[in-house]
Amino acid sequence: MVGHAVSARRVSRQSWAPVLNDRMLRLPSLRAGARGRRMNAAEISQRLASQAEDIAKVLLRGGKRKGREWKAGNTSGEAGDSLSVCVVGHKAGMWKDFASGEGGDLIDLWMACRGQSMAEAMKDIKAHLGIRDEVLKPPEKKYRRPEKPVCQKPKQRVHEWLTGRGLLPETLVAFKIGEQLRGGAAYAVFPFIDESGELVNVKYRNADEKKDMRQEPGAAACLFGWHLIDPKARTVTITEGEVDAMTLHQMRVPAMSVNQGAGNHQWIEHDWEKLERFSDILICFDNDEAGDKGAAEVINRLGVERCRRVRLGAKDANQWLQDGAEAVDFQQAMDDARPLDPAELRSADDYTGQVEKLFYPPEGSPIDPPLYLDQEFDWFRFRGGEYTCWTGINGHGKSLMLDQILLGLMLYGERVVVFSGELRPSRHLKRIHKQATGTGMPSREYIRAVGGWLRERLWIFDVLGIAKLDRLLEVFAYAARRYGIRHFVIDSLMMIDVPQDGPGAITKQNEAMQKIVAFNKQHNVHVHLVAHPRKLKDEAEAPSKMEVAGAGGIVNGADNVFSIWRAQKDEAPANPHDADAMARWQEEQDGIDAKLILRKQREDGVQDYTLRLWFDKPSMQYRSQPKRYPLRFVEFSTQDREAAQ
Repeated sequence: MVGHAVSARRVSRQSWAPVLNDRMLRLPSLRAGARGRRMNAAEISQRLASQAEDIAKVLLRGGKRKGREWKAGNTSGEAGDSLSVCVVGHKAGMWKDFASGEGGDLIDLWMACRGQSMAEAMKDIKAHLGIRDEVLKPPEKKYRRPEKPVCQKPKQRVHEWLTGRGLLPETLVAFKIGEQLRGGAAYAVFPFIDESGELVNVKYRNADEKKDMRQEPGAAACLFGWHLIDPKARTVTITEGEVDAMTLHQMRVPAMSVNQGAGNHQWIEHDWEKLERFSDILICFDNDEAGDKGAAEVINRLGVERCRRVRLGAKDANQWLQDGAEAVDFQQAMDDARPLDPAELRSADDYTGQVEKLFYPPEGSPIDPPLYLDQEFDWFRFRGGEYTCWTGINGHGKSLMLDQILLGLMLYGERVVVFSGELRPSRHLKRIHKQATGTGMPSREYIRAVGGWLRERLWIFDVLGIAKLDRLLEVFAYAARRYGIRHFVIDSLMMIDVPQDGPGAITKQNEAMQKIVAFNKQHNVHVHLVAHPRKLKDEAEAPSKMEVAGAGGIVNGADNVFSIWRAQKDEAPANPHDADAMARWQEEQDGIDAKLILRKQREDGVQDYTLRLWFDKPSMQYRSQPKRYPLRFVEFSTQDREAAQ
C-alpha cells in the first residue's frame, strides 16, 4: 500500500466489504438482563431516549418545552435557552449547551447535572428506570500480579524499531514502553496498566523477530492502554496490536489493543464490566481475513448495536501511518466506520452513486435496448433483472408480436433463447424468417442468410409440449453464463409443468413465478412470459392486467405487462355487390389492425400506453403506420445471392 496520498480527501481507504454471515452476527435483545448480562451504555442510552422529555424534566427542573426541544439555562437546571435537549425524533436524547460547549446523550447529561462518574451515573439511571439486571457472577478468577519488569527506557534497538515505524518518543513515554536486553536480543516491553495505574500484565516482543514474544504467566488477559482512556469517554477504539493502538493515540484517537491478536478474546471476560460504559466501540482490526473474522466475533460479543468496523487505507493503522496518512485521515476513517449490520440492511445513501448513473449514464456505458417494431419506441426499454408478462386473447397474435419484438432486440445486439412448447422449432422459425425478410416467400439464399444472421443471436429450447420448469431454468442459466444471453422467452405458462387448475394450483403457480423472478434477478437477465387471459365476454377489448388467468403472482411479480389485441376483420365483404356494404368493409380494412398496450411498468415512466398498429399479412409484420410495406430486419442483396452461390 506504499504511495498513498496524505490529505483527508486524497488518502484512500479500502472499500467497505464486511465479512459477515448469519453465524457471525446475532442481533441483540434490548431487554434488561438479556443473555444473562447487564445492560451496557448504548442500551441504557436508547432506553433514556425513548422517554427523553421525562428525563429532561427530572434533570433540568427549571427548563421548559419549546417545539421539539427542552430548553434550560445550564446543567444546573436553571431557566434559560442556552442548553437544548432534543425530545422527539431520531435525535431524541441528544443535547448541547451552546454556552459551555458541552453535549452528548442523556447519560452525559445525567453525569453533568449530577456530577457523577460514569459508573455512578449508570447505577443511578438503572435505579431511576427500575432496571434490575444484576446477574449471578461466577467465582472471581485469581490472576497473578506481575512484578515490575526489569528494563530501561528505549534507547537502542527498541527505540530504533518503534520510531522507525513512525511512533514519536512522547508516544513511547505515554504508554510507558521499556527495553529489555536479554540473550543478545532487544525486547520491547509493553506494560498493561489499568485505570488506577496498577500493572496487570506485561508483553515482551523481540524487536527483530515477531514470533518471539511472551506474556507474564498467570496474568490477566486484558486490553492494553486503559490508563490513557478518559474516565468519562464514551467512545473507544480497539486494535489488533499494541503498535496500532499507539499509532491511533498519536493520531489523537483514544485506543486500546487486545493482548493476543484477532483470534483470542479472553480479554472480553476480564474487561467486560469496564467496557459497559462505552456506547460507541470502534473495532480497528487488520484488513485481512483473520482481522475480519475476529472483528465480527468481537462485535457480536460486545454488542452489534454499539460497535462499528473501521476500514483504513492499509493493512493496519501503523502501516497506514508509514504510508503517509495524517491525523485528519485517521479521524475521517473513524467517522466513516460502519456497523456490521445484517447484509440485507443498507443505508439509502449507499445507492446514491448508482442512482446518479441512472440519471446521468457515464459516456460509453451500455444502454438498455428499446422496444422496436418498425421504429424505436424509447418510452419503454428492456432492462436486465426484470420479467415481462405478455397477454392477449387466444388468436390475437401474442407470440407473433413478441417474435417481431425479439427481432428488434437482436438488431440491438441482444441474444435470445425461446421456448415455445406449442410449435416445432422449424415451424416457429418459418414465421420468424418471414418477419426477418419482410416477405412471405424468401428465396433459398435469403433463408440461409437469415439462418447465418440468427446463428449467434437466437437459440431454441428444443422441447415440444410440457417442459419441466426447473430444467428450463437450469438450461437458461447455462445459456446466460456460456453465451451471455440476456433475453429468455417462455411461451407459454401453460406449457411448463405447473398445474393450471385444481387443488394447490394457485400455490404452485406462485412458486413458479418466484423461481422465474429469482432467476432473472440472479443473472440480471430479462424473462418474457406469455400468459393467457381468463375467458372474456367478447373480444372487443384487450384484456387488462387483472384479467390474466391464474395466480396473482403472475402479474404481481411482473415488472411489466403488455396486452395484445387484434381487430376482428372479415377477409371479404359480405356482399361485394352492395355499395354500402363495400364501403363499410373498406373502412374496416383501413382501420387499425392491432393494439400493443403497456398495462404496467414498475420502472418510473410511461404507463397505460396504447400503440396502434397495422398488420402486413404476407410478412406477418406489425407496422406503426397505415402503409403496410414490408420491413427487412436482415438485409440481402443480389451480391449476397451471388456470394452464396
